[in-house]
Amino acid sequence: MTQNARIPRDSANYTGTGSLAGQHVLVTGGSEGIGYGIAERLLDAGATVSLAARRLEVLDAAVERLQMRCKAADRVSGVVADISDADSIAAMFETAEDRNGPLNVLVANAGSGSVVPFLELTPRQWQDCIDLNLTGTFLCVQAAARSMVERTDENRSIVVVSSIRALGARPSLVPYGTSKAGLNQLVRLAAYELAPTGVRVNALSPGITATPLAQDRNNLFDERAATVPMGRAGTPADMAAAALYLASPDSAFVTGTNLVVDGGESLY
Repeated sequence: MTQNARIPRDSANYTGTGSLAGQHVLVTGGSEGIGYGIAERLLDAGATVSLAARRLEVLDAAVERLQMRCKAADRVSGVVADISDADSIAAMFETAEDRNGPLNVLVANAGSGSVVPFLELTPRQWQDCIDLNLTGTFLCVQAAARSMVERTDENRSIVVVSSIRALGARPSLVPYGTSKAGLNQLVRLAAYELAPTGVRVNALSPGITATPLAQDRNNLFDERAATVPMGRAGTPADMAAAALYLASPDSAFVTGTNLVVDGGESLY
């Protein structure tokens, strides 16, 4: 058997355009920051985008901006969802697929965290972070996979947005770092089980990223950004470029990996 014979027939002449034309993408936490940047980039690659977020007014504004960008209202729609609530997640998937058809790509981006010293951390603060970042993301990945395994589309991809905080220790980030470390293992285990079905599962781990929320919350943002070996903070566009690779057929033989996008921040 020749090497080319092992390449799926539809991929044999694929030249790596990163195209998502005609594909349905769902982005959670997509109304702002990294999630919005990813949605914007995948839309530019031709996808039809379902955007999910908790706050209706912010979501509507994001959907309107994206519709204006692509000049096609039917390629972007919003769905209000709380990723810490199982019933809301189920309703989100039902609504998105009823509107835009079967899902090709999930970008599980919704998440949050607070800065609280370990000895002051309350059980409620711990549980809130785990419910959203870990349990909610697990439910999203599971729901997407259940939809995707029923089909044989060439491109079926799940991208989980993790964090370099899963890779090392920083003070006052116990629930956040723990939840993101759990996501990395979730990705590996889900990828292993789903690989025979052709569904890919990968993680994307940003470092410090210049979003309004990060800059507002961190009064040492500029100082920390200056310590990044490449000399700056990342941008939502940096994360979106990596997400497009993992979402598109360019990564057809990539699963179970964690793509770190941090300008070298996690190297020290």
